[in-house]
Amino acid sequence: MIAAPPSWSGSYALPASAARVAVAVQVHGRTATVSLGPGHSTATVVAFHVHGKRVRFTLPGLPHDVRFDGAVVGKRLTGTVTQGRLGGRFSLRRGLARIISLLGVYRGAGSQGAAILEADGLPPFLVELPSGATHGIGSALTVGERLGDKQGNGALSVDATGFSWKGTHFSRVPLRQREIRVGAIAATLSLPRGAGPFPAVAMVHGSGPRTRDEFDIFSAYLELNGVAVLADDKRGVGESGGSYPGEAANPSAIDVLAHDAQAEVRFLDRLPQIDPARVGLFGDSQAGWIIPFAAQRDSAVRWALLNSGPTTTVGETDYWGQLAGRSDSPPSGTREEMLAEVRAAGPSGFDPVPSLQALSIPVLWMYGSDDRNVPTELCLERLQGLVPAHDFSWIVLPTTHTPLILPTGLLSSLPQSPGFDARFFPGIDGWLRAKGVL
Repeated sequence: MIAAPPSWSGSYALPASAARVAVAVQVHGRTATVSLGPGHSTATVVAFHVHGKRVRFTLPGLPHDVRFDGAVVGKRLTGTVTQGRLGGRFSLRRGLARIISLLGVYRGAGSQGAAILEADGLPPFLVELPSGATHGIGSALTVGERLGDKQGNGALSVDATGFSWKGTHFSRVPLRQREIRVGAIAATLSLPRGAGPFPAVAMVHGSGPRTRDEFDIFSAYLELNGVAVLADDKRGVGESGGSYPGEAANPSAIDVLAHDAQAEVRFLDRLPQIDPARVGLFGDSQAGWIIPFAAQRDSAVRWALLNSGPTTTVGETDYWGQLAGRSDSPPSGTREEMLAEVRAAGPSGFDPVPSLQALSIPVLWMYGSDDRNVPTELCLERLQGLVPAHDFSWIVLPTTHTPLILPTGLLSSLPQSPGFDARFFPGIDGWLRAKGVL
């Protein structure tokens, strides 16, 4: 037996053709703390086996664990990674990737929480919860005032249980993390500690080839409040198999993605730690079409929460986005002028209203009054027509398509964002408690 170096960092691909996943391993004798990259909310302590130059460790998964089997050669630890019949490779170097080892959700004093994330293509940042204040993090763990700042607001001091920042200690929220395969879909399940039964949610993507880190901020908030979260890589993306259904929100693509959401809800529904009466779906943007379709077809969905989810048709929504610039460019006119053009063009393409009419579950929509991807005013008109017969609610905040505040309304101003509107997470919290989910 040889003494293993105290830390390793690198990545793995599973299967071998999949996108690589960052990994950091901190060795403590016969155990190791393993942290995975964006899309994962906690670190996992596992047995760490060393025999000569051979090294083995295993991450919990369903229906099979994820097994790493490799050898130390010089400053590298490389080998195979398998999960059931799937096989791939991993490659690590000596040294600790500090941000990867810190990713996840933390609890401070009282109701104060925080998450350290590197989500959705953004550089590392810290989010205070429930206020939503957001700060960039530098390579030396300095903290900025806003999302794009990396210094000027103290620094993180890391210890074995979490980190301290500006006089407050934040401890890692105790979660059990599992790497999941639901058919072709790869996902991460984050379970609270204890026997349960817990409320649970499966996350549903917006448009584009998105991976599970799209949900990291929302997942962190829900996990902080004791909700089990299943976050996936979209079909044909990341570690998931199957064929990517494409960008267009046509009936065929919506049907395929709704089936994936249904499969994930049924997976949660069968877990002994989960309360079937409190299983729901959470999604944003394009998920506004997918979630009602899935919920209409599957009674396992007991609630739904949509961020900027359209209730207008695909044609109306796409035309609005063209006119309003989708926060990539300035709008072509006033909101009144653009709404008039969309009304004149009329509905076309997939329509979510028939699915909404068939629902008997509570649903909450979070909208921005300056959304430049989705016509909020028209969405509310559709919902107002459905409210008398349904448990539908909505909250409108002075934001755009993203609940992160954009100072100019354009995505180019994201680095100057102070974070989420302060009413975003409390609004969700109040609704979940009112509906008995929390």
